[in-house]
Amino acid sequence: MKYIFISFYGWPEPEMKQKNKIFKIEKNFECWNLRKFTLSEFIDTIKERIPPVNKNVLSNYISKEGDLFGTNEEIFSQCLWGLLLPHENEKYQNDFIQILSLLNLYSNYFLTPAFYVNDFGITKVSQFDHRTKTNNDQSYQYFKTKKFVKFYNKMISEMKYFQWHSHVVSEWDIEDWMLYMACSFFSELKKYQEEKNFLKWQRESAEMATLLEILFSSQDEQKELITYKLKKRISAMIGWQFTDIEKDINDLYNDRSQFVHGSYYKKIAKKLKKDELGLMPDFDKLYKTKEQIRFIIVAYLYLHKIKNLKLELLFKKYKNTQELLENAIIDIQLRKKIINTIKQILKLMP
Repeated sequence: MKYIFISFYGWPEPEMKQKNKIFKIEKNFECWNLRKFTLSEFIDTIKERIPPVNKNVLSNYISKEGDLFGTNEEIFSQCLWGLLLPHENEKYQNDFIQILSLLNLYSNYFLTPAFYVNDFGITKVSQFDHRTKTNNDQSYQYFKTKKFVKFYNKMISEMKYFQWHSHVVSEWDIEDWMLYMACSFFSELKKYQEEKNFLKWQRESAEMATLLEILFSSQDEQKELITYKLKKRISAMIGWQFTDIEKDINDLYNDRSQFVHGSYYKKIAKKLKKDELGLMPDFDKLYKTKEQIRFIIVAYLYLHKIKNLKLELLFKKYKNTQELLENAIIDIQLRKKIINTIKQILKLMP
């Protein structure tokens, strides 16, 4: 069994609510309280759990400024917690991006790791940033559950859509490519979590709308009534979870339209003369929409997996997931089967 360890930043206060250095979530899954370790203790312990591939990588644990590999006292002192997770896929040389993407789908905030550890040693990921550090402080609680382990085992195979590998994408069909693009758009939403600009905040709405179009309408040959079809397909899939989803999509498209077609800037010109505060982004609405999209991506990926593995007889006759959802709009039996399938994965999310 191979492992990967990912560390995350945290403020000095409050301390992590974990008395033990290492909390065993389940077999092969552990949460570490990094405040209980000195740097040398951590390196000794992690080498035992993830042995270096050879002697040539032994210099990849302690770093100097500017080094790609290794960590140091300053960086390690800013870290609060970390996860030791199984890393088994021999098809990929490095699963870090895929595993971090899974964690970001499970968490209600994008996480900011400091470094990760595999059998090549320690690799730096990001520097301390006060804007993102606070989002990690209590997130460890989401992952210290058996539900997370079940989610991980069910979804890790689908994280291939978050990372480019030429030897993998050469085997993809059109829907695989659509999933890759949608997952790329989701990952890029992190930049809006870190900072919003009152002149450009509706770009986030435009990118979220594009993501939904990729998943739910990109394979339509006829482009009429795109928004209507998109809303109905999403509602057939996840309307039971978000009862106002069609209204929320209408709101999203109104914001997108104002940004894309320029009417938002006409509004800016008028409001700036009166009250600049009136142009502040609607943070609650943007966060709510991003959360809906997080659940939608998980549901779509899992449904696509079940369909491709031919684990459900009702799904077999449809050529792709979009067509499956289109038919579920009017086929009540099919819709119930889709909902029961998706509930298996969404019930595991916090």
